[in-house]
Amino acid sequence: MTPLQCAKEIADFLRKEIAQDQEGVQAIFVDKPPETEEIRVFVGFLPRASTNAEKKKFCPAIVVRPESVSDTDDGSSVKLLFSATTYDEDKESGYISLYNLLEWIRFKLLSNSPIGERWDLRSSLETAVPDEQPFPQWWGYLEGSFVLPQPHKIYWRNLGGR
Repeated sequence: MTPLQCAKEIADFLRKEIAQDQEGVQAIFVDKPPETEEIRVFVGFLPRASTNAEKKKFCPAIVVRPESVSDTDDGSSVKLLFSATTYDEDKESGYISLYNLLEWIRFKLLSNSPIGERWDLRSSLETAVPDEQPFPQWWGYLEGSFVLPQPHKIYWRNLGGR
């Protein structure tokens, strides 16, 4: 549950930051305000949409989900994937809001670690925007590893065994 708990709490943090940073959020959409009133934040996956009208309804959005967990002698970490999506029918510059949104997320994560005084960013963030885009939706993602509480060995004798 801890990797998903980490994703949920960081998603809550992003929601709070969106609510408190209206000036910064509006700067993401310099040329065109988003169709929706705020950036939506989901945990897990973006709801599936089959039409452009449905896609537009979910944008702009950030999706936070655990991608993988690593357990080593030095500690445990969860790699979180932060997917971002915007909707813009402009074929020439519709991607700009996506890049601005990705940069806003990057800035918030790097400048507030540990998030909630609990989730420490272990390493750098990697940002990518794939060539293939589901136009008129634009998407990209960030990946980063966060420190998890280390599981401890529980021996049978500690549970009352002999």
